[in-house]
Amino acid sequence: MGGTARGFDAWCEACQRAQSLPARPEADARCVRCGARLFAAPRFVELWGLLQQLDAVLAAWAGDAAPLATLLPERPVFLTDLTPPVPRDADALPVRARLAALARGDWQAVLTAPVGPGPGDAAARAIAHERTGDLRAALAAWGDVLAAGEDERARLARGSLFARAGRREEARADLALAGESFAACWDRAALLVLDALDDGADETLLARARAEAGAASSYWSDPSVGRLLWSQRVERARAGDAGALERLRAAEREVEHDTFWDRSMLLVGWSRVGASSEAARVAGPLARGEARALAAEPALAGAPLAEVAAAVTAVAGAIEARDPARARRALAGTLAREDLRRFRLPCARCGRGSIGVDEVREAFADQG
Repeated sequence: MGGTARGFDAWCEACQRAQSLPARPEADARCVRCGARLFAAPRFVELWGLLQQLDAVLAAWAGDAAPLATLLPERPVFLTDLTPPVPRDADALPVRARLAALARGDWQAVLTAPVGPGPGDAAARAIAHERTGDLRAALAAWGDVLAAGEDERARLARGSLFARAGRREEARADLALAGESFAACWDRAALLVLDALDDGADETLLARARAEAGAASSYWSDPSVGRLLWSQRVERARAGDAGALERLRAAEREVEHDTFWDRSMLLVGWSRVGASSEAARVAGPLARGEARALAAEPALAGAPLAEVAAAVTAVAGAIEARDPARARRALAGTLAREDLRRFRLPCARCGRGSIGVDEVREAFADQG
């Protein structure tokens, strides 16, 4: 599959037939044989993930947030930079050996080696201490780095550790000198969000946090002020915060994006605090959209996955009936399929084997 001297070799996922096209197909191109949507690259390898996402949304709608929570990204409140320092020509051999051990992840070798001179050696010890969970020793080692001279990365790392320990004023002092990297700007913003929460979600502090963090990324695992505000509100609600539901509704309005992952984050939160009606409000449209996307997948238009297509149709009916438990039962057989679990689909020709993607090569214009 892909570009050739003659045009483009394509493959239809529905009827599983190859075809040669005069040029790369458009996004909405159709198979000349069966009329199914024709893509430049196979999409069936995504079916298992889409099925898992739909099932997890249905589970959260039914009151079990765990499956969906496991799919969500972990977004630490405070970011740091634990990249191993690059050895310098002037570094002594013991320091270079410690840095080499750090680069290969041998934390114990880093910590048991004799202490060497210079900030690079202290930074290596600080990173190894943090990697092994000894945060007090990491703080002291980053202090050694700063005793040798001002260092933005050390300020960021120590400020992040202070912030995680709840020592906000010390964190604020370090982070003010941590430079303008994304992590430094974000950590200063995160402190402002926590301050805003303590002051009843003060709008001025939130505005300052947004200005410090910069434009909110829609990428699924990136932090944002709205995402942090929501997650912190959920934690406080689960801890018994009075008036939590109204505060959560206000926090939901602060979430910057409407992606699957953002809606899922809201659904998990509402489910975890036991607000079933709010969870259903978010879950219904989310599940409906996931089922609709699944039904439109090219591989479900062909005979090999007719059973899966029928199951997705049944799921869609249960979603419209607001019955997530019935929808999950309709999906259970599909989730048990070994071929889909292995990112494959049944072979239309023999009816016994399965088809998968053996290799993917990407072409880059700057490389010809």
